[in-house]
Amino acid sequence: MDVRMAPLQKSPELFELSAENREAVRLQMERLLASPHFRNSRRYTDLLRYVIQQTIDGHADVLKERTLGIEVFGREPNFDTSGDSIVRVAAAEVRKRLAQYYQEENHQQELRIDLPSGSYVPHFRYPQSQPTFPRRVLEPIAAPLPVPALGPARKRKLGLPAALIALAAVALGAAFWTWLAWPSAGDKLLGPFLQAPQDAMICIGVPQLAQNQPGAVGHEALALGEPTTNNAVVPFADALVLAHFQVWLNARHRATRVQLARNTTLNDLRSGPTILIGALDNPWTMRLTANLPFRFLGTDQAIGQIADSRAKSAKQWSVDFHVPYSDRTQDYAIVAITRDDLVDQPLLIAAGIGPNGTMAAGEFLLDPSHLDALARQAPHGWSGKNVEVVLATQVVQGNSGPPKVVATEYW
Repeated sequence: MDVRMAPLQKSPELFELSAENREAVRLQMERLLASPHFRNSRRYTDLLRYVIQQTIDGHADVLKERTLGIEVFGREPNFDTSGDSIVRVAAAEVRKRLAQYYQEENHQQELRIDLPSGSYVPHFRYPQSQPTFPRRVLEPIAAPLPVPALGPARKRKLGLPAALIALAAVALGAAFWTWLAWPSAGDKLLGPFLQAPQDAMICIGVPQLAQNQPGAVGHEALALGEPTTNNAVVPFADALVLAHFQVWLNARHRATRVQLARNTTLNDLRSGPTILIGALDNPWTMRLTANLPFRFLGTDQAIGQIADSRAKSAKQWSVDFHVPYSDRTQDYAIVAITRDDLVDQPLLIAAGIGPNGTMAAGEFLLDPSHLDALARQAPHGWSGKNVEVVLATQVVQGNSGPPKVVATEYW
């Protein structure tokens, strides 16, 4: 169909929605929804289409969180917006994907559709035109200075080295700036986590304590010695890793919040990137690693295990908790850098079978040299993929040695 439109106002300001402008917005909306940033996600496509259509139809006043939850995501009319963050999370992701789309060079001069932070009403505008600067006109020199003539041989002697020096300087300068701008292996591995627009959450486990152990909160219904997770104690190793992650995120100007695993809901995990610390005392780690290539196997007969769940593999790494802590010589951990399908957010997992494994996992993620070594051993085309690593660490009188990679998987 040939759509003929009157010329639109090429203004960077928001324009009024005349019939021609409405048609231009619809065409731009279809471009956005057909792009790789949206076409594979029905949730974000439905939200963006709905808010644009309602706005150009003159119903922007209905674009409230509750209305979007009901009309776009099928929530009940009385759903709790404070406890169910699906609209806020989806809107934040739409804003991020819109920004990614317009950052691409071939889209920078297209009509802009933005979803301002704190609002569900889209704005439409044309991009700022590139500023133009008057060209400086150089006055010709009235009387050129005489230049002594050079013979052909001397011209060759001076001209060739000068050209080579100039080319070498340009090449070295380009190489230097490329080296400065080139992301490190750690940047590539942790980029999706650090670049997420939402605040990061650190979810830390709580161990089971017997009812008569210090830190356990009393429950009359529990018999003395019966295990409970209602306590105020966090393992020292987990707390140490938590502190290191907070320093690391603060240095990168990332806001964080910390939650105990027992108080964390699925909606919390879906609200932004998450770091999971600890394994056997963190039910979210146990659940979200259950379908990964390497997974934890609980503590049957007081033995913690990591199993290789890939086909035709029976590898296992275990720690016997019958052995006193001071006598253990080995611990193991899982490090995962992934975007989980259930929560649809970037995840970092630093979890050991025992406390030494958790400390080794934290050291591995926060030490760039370990991530660089991992990248050097990675298969071709690994960047942007999910990564899972099994680590081993030697333990001497309760002290952890450096983490050592014993198995990896990319997908």
